[in-house]
Amino acid sequence: MAVAASLTLAAPADALRRLHVDALSMRADRNHVAIGEVFHLAIRARLREDVAALDELVVPDVGTLQLEGDERHVTRSPAGTDVVETLTLEATARGRYTIRGAYVDAIDARTGKPTRFSADTVTIVVDNPGLASAVTAGQIVRALLIAGALILAVLGAIVGLPALARARRRREAATVGPTPVVPVAPARTARDEVAEALRAFRRTPETAALLRLRAALFAAAGAKPGATLRDAVRSGADERLRPALIAAERAAFGPASGRDAAAAALARAAEAWLS
Repeated sequence: MAVAASLTLAAPADALRRLHVDALSMRADRNHVAIGEVFHLAIRARLREDVAALDELVVPDVGTLQLEGDERHVTRSPAGTDVVETLTLEATARGRYTIRGAYVDAIDARTGKPTRFSADTVTIVVDNPGLASAVTAGQIVRALLIAGALILAVLGAIVGLPALARARRRREAATVGPTPVVPVAPARTARDEVAEALRAFRRTPETAALLRLRAALFAAAGAKPGATLRDAVRSGADERLRPALIAAERAAFGPASGRDAAAAALARAAEAWLS
């Protein structure tokens, strides 16, 4: 949501365009990353006017974060214009980074006054490689399953030892049967992660579920955390996975006006790959 504030301008007010700014937002695809990881910062502006470009959009200073790419897309329709600018950033040092919101200076068409429309700030936490941000949900599940199996085995041994001692004293010629083996659940696969993320996305198609499904698809393609769509497509992924990768990128970073259609296309493409 855009925050509007009146401006005291040194330049004449007629130097600014008259615009209806309905929304101005900024968000990161991940707010907790490791040193060396790449992430994206998406800035979206929604105008009622049909404009070819929005030169008034000022992107934030990213400080010591490394800027690796900057792409801007403009989608025009009879209802207005959507502008999406995506910054590709790399975290190079530990710390907590607060990125000030992008802004647009214009004459507010509602009030006729010079106004600054600002997005909310975004905070990024950068840790050393190998910390919690690098641990996947699948690794956590596997660790819990193995720990549970070990606990069951130990408890079984503790309970069974007294009974075995009594049986040994009583038996005459009986043989001791084999010790039961506690089965360990098989390791989860990339398809399992995509299927679970898809179910969560269908239940609640919000930003967190969308980003989880995108990450699971990129991991299934063999792409490293923080990889771009180009990296994922070039990683030698199954050709049947390409439509789902492209749909995930459009749903996450495409124009707001097409978000519902992109989300539906993503669900179809992911289901097709799983089938």
